[in-house]
Amino acid sequence: MPLPAALLAPDEGRWLFFDVETRRSAEDVGGWDHIERMGLALAVVLDAATGELSTFHEADVAALVDTLSAADRVVGFNVDRFDIAVLRGHAGESVARIKTLDLLKVVHERLGFRLGLAHLCQATLGIDKSADGMQSLQWVKEGRFDLIERYCRDDVAMTAALWAYGRKNGYVLFRNRDGILGRIPVKW
Repeated sequence: MPLPAALLAPDEGRWLFFDVETRRSAEDVGGWDHIERMGLALAVVLDAATGELSTFHEADVAALVDTLSAADRVVGFNVDRFDIAVLRGHAGESVARIKTLDLLKVVHERLGFRLGLAHLCQATLGIDKSADGMQSLQWVKEGRFDLIERYCRDDVAMTAALWAYGRKNGYVLFRNRDGILGRIPVKW
């Protein structure tokens, strides 16, 4: 997916978009209560002001946490419950310094239920994810970190595009169980 152009004016502070891919599944680590045990395969960060993408591997966790902690806001999809928990498994409570905006949390608060990034991007932007987390785990087993990075970059770009749409229009779209398009009001 093409990356969005610079998303924020420089006077709005340093905003980053962020996503991680893991080495292990929830099943591998004893369930979703043990996200911190999943291990970092890699993470991608998009700087909203410059459009620059950076990739961080497991050995780079300290630099990643420093980068995220220095931002005025770190935007992600399920970032609070998942991505930060994965980092906590490597960096401990130093991740508490990271100031986040979790798009999934906002959607859940508005609707009362959770929807995936793929669903929201398909309804709002007409774009699909290039893969999924299970495919990423298979690539880990195959040592295909190039494919994991491409997938993670796509997810970061989709998250940024969804955020930009919501910010500009004041809503994002979803389809209800009957397939009818609805609006989710957002202020981010």
